[in-house]
Amino acid sequence: MRSFLRLLWVTSTISALGTLLPATARACGGLFCNAAQPVNQSAEGIIFADNGDGTTTAVIQIQYQGPSQNFSWLLPISSIPKSNDDIGIASNVALQRLQSATNPSYSLTLRVQGTCREEPSGGGSGCGQSQSRSYASGNRGTTQSDPSTPEVVVEASGVVGAFDWSVISLDKTLSDPAQAAEEWLQAHGYDVPSSAPTLLGPYLKQGMFLLALRLTKGADTGSIRPIVLTYSGAQPSIPVKLTAVAANDDMGVLTWVLGKSRAVPLNYLSLELNEARINWFNSASNYNALVTEAANDAGGQGFVTELAGPTSALAGQIWTPLDESNWRSLTQGLTDTALFQSALRWFGQWDGFWDATRAVVTIPSGQNIDALKACPACYAVQLSTTDYLAQLEKLVIQPVKRVQSLIDNHPEITRLYTTLSADEMTLDPLFGFNPELPNSSNVHTAERVIVCSPNVYMSEAPWHVDLPGGGVVWGADSIGIWPSQLDTLPPTRTISRASESGESKVIEDNSQAIDSALSQYAAPKSPAADAGGGCAASHGGSRGAWVSFAVFGAALLRRRQRLERRRAKA
Repeated sequence: MRSFLRLLWVTSTISALGTLLPATARACGGLFCNAAQPVNQSAEGIIFADNGDGTTTAVIQIQYQGPSQNFSWLLPISSIPKSNDDIGIASNVALQRLQSATNPSYSLTLRVQGTCREEPSGGGSGCGQSQSRSYASGNRGTTQSDPSTPEVVVEASGVVGAFDWSVISLDKTLSDPAQAAEEWLQAHGYDVPSSAPTLLGPYLKQGMFLLALRLTKGADTGSIRPIVLTYSGAQPSIPVKLTAVAANDDMGVLTWVLGKSRAVPLNYLSLELNEARINWFNSASNYNALVTEAANDAGGQGFVTELAGPTSALAGQIWTPLDESNWRSLTQGLTDTALFQSALRWFGQWDGFWDATRAVVTIPSGQNIDALKACPACYAVQLSTTDYLAQLEKLVIQPVKRVQSLIDNHPEITRLYTTLSADEMTLDPLFGFNPELPNSSNVHTAERVIVCSPNVYMSEAPWHVDLPGGGVVWGADSIGIWPSQLDTLPPTRTISRASESGESKVIEDNSQAIDSALSQYAAPKSPAADAGGGCAASHGGSRGAWVSFAVFGAALLRRRQRLERRRAKA
């Protein structure tokens, strides 16, 4: 069964509707804003977890900048939260740590072959050094009809963290349920731009419910944090079609899927990157651009599987032993200012810290929470130790632990990434599981070999990088510049379509063309043979060595045309 968690999207999923004047509202990257009070939306992440009982849990990041009173968030969902466990809050700290722990890395080991000429006194310029880098991831209310909008039923409502939330349903007999939803939102203080019904309409016509959240009175935008939802369905789907109206070009989409086996995109293609196109000296410099090119080569609808493997590698990575030690220390008899200062030192940068502090701390007369934030050491605060620890645990600690537990309770994790532009958002990506596919590591290591001889300094010697997937890249640049001529090669080694069983069906295989091109040139000459030494090696090897790549420019267009024909038949 497809799980209809339909997200009004923020680069990994989400969209907020700001309560701004409709006459001046305009689309801003998936959010709505006006020119006087702009908001920004950036790529964030989403976790999907298959619970094995016909439900899915999603952890969804939200990022919003703008007036706190104008913040609201709308989310079409397939089922009503049945208990406090079905809707909750998580922590941006948890998502940041998960991204860091699962980021792909591309690193080089170094081996010197032969003996080079001894460097002049003082050591050389530091050329030829190996580098290793990675790119840079409530309470349920009673069902009640709304007298102001008869076609709308409030199915549930409550408070979670700093959010007030309501779930509404629309009369299925309505010809335009989105209009009724718009009227209800406006009647309850939400200014909705004219484009909202168009965005919501296709999902509401499917009979989906609408979850609406906004900040509680007195909360500020620092209280906005990821939402945790559990809903009916076992195949996560991301509604990118909703984002097309205001998407930035090449918007990043980062998704983690937890389950019993490796996750795969079912209606998008699977992309295997061409390792020769990655800058192994500094993968951060071109990784994202390569993913974009690979996705474009797949018609704009393909995912790179950056990691697929056991979650045991993430044990203690989200909620760490140090976090546990610090938290235990807070419960060992500290009081008032000492307790506050220790909590600030260990958890002051975490989501919910100031919400917990605001709830219990007594601030000197004439001051407010903003004054305490600006100078925490300036005031002797008064608080109830029991109440403060309870608020910290509820709003700061448990949201991080919840993500760690979600990961620990599922044996496998898959991280998938792509980029999309508005004209490519014509199909909502759908994910499933394939237990027959192997794991895929996010750690990639290649060997750089410096080819020495008595006639050249090591800083001038040619080198080659032996790629882990096969193939050799030659160069003679003493400061380690990845050959730009490789940019004419295809961005993908293979493009395939996965299913929930068996091997993926390969639609395009560029392996032979890539390997042939890499092998059709000899090692570049040593620069000393022509220039008599020094550290002025030619960038990317000799010019003649790369003639074989010139044919790829014209071939790329023909290959993409063939891919489109094959995809249409697949």
